[in-house]
Amino acid sequence: MTKAILALLPAIALASCAVIPKVERTDGFASIGETTLVGSAKIRPDSLIEDSRCPMNARCVWAGRVIIEATVMRGGGFETRRFTLGEAVDGLMLDTVEPGRMTDTQLKPSDYRSHFSVAP
Repeated sequence: MTKAILALLPAIALASCAVIPKVERTDGFASIGETTLVGSAKIRPDSLIEDSRCPMNARCVWAGRVIIEATVMRGGGFETRRFTLGEAVDGLMLDTVEPGRMTDTQLKPSDYRSHFSVAP
């Protein structure tokens, strides 16, 4: 019995070092730090650079914008890109950012969920 336990110790030690991969999304939606598949590219939003959108419960002269910095992985390489809501970047587009802003609510970067698509 002691030999059996000793034989299992290396396996147990290796199992404790295993890295559990993050689930990768395939629907174009991703929060900060998540990866999603869009066409042949993988996109991982890394940080919220700007959210100057007009709050939904306010009147504004300017609609504002959202800028998200993301890592784009394709063809074995990766690069950092800044995506502005509604504008194409290298054939990809940030087309939705949720939730909408409200005047009485302060959003944290972790609250944001973005959707990316292949640009038309």
